[in-house]
Amino acid sequence: MDIRKIEEMIRIYPGWENLPCAVAHYIAASLGISPKEVGDAANSLKVKLDQCQLGLFGYGRKGISPYKLTGRPVAVPDDVLEKIRAAAKDGRVGCRELWDIATASKIPRAEIGNAADSLGIKITPCQIGAFK
Repeated sequence: MDIRKIEEMIRIYPGWENLPCAVAHYIAASLGISPKEVGDAANSLKVKLDQCQLGLFGYGRKGISPYKLTGRPVAVPDDVLEKIRAAAKDGRVGCRELWDIATASKIPRAEIGNAADSLGIKITPCQIGAFK
């Protein structure tokens, strides 16, 4: 895929200097490419990724107001917590695996992200390449 087309799609988004995760995934699906390719193009444009769907970053102003949604109590069934633990390797679980758990359990992605965080599991890698 020509990076110029990806960059064009990013620039179409209002306030594109802060690109929400959901928009990055929409662009990837629209162009038939991986979310990582959109993340790489965003990095080349110095665009900040925003509003992680797992709640890890992009909410509020970093260092000033709550920047992430994780760190709050959530009620997630024990069987779902066990699925998160089982998906983790060396204390880490990928964002894609958590999305799959969220879909299968019909629990919002942000709650699954918060549950993983509460278990002390680091969420990485990111599908769009955050956390470099």
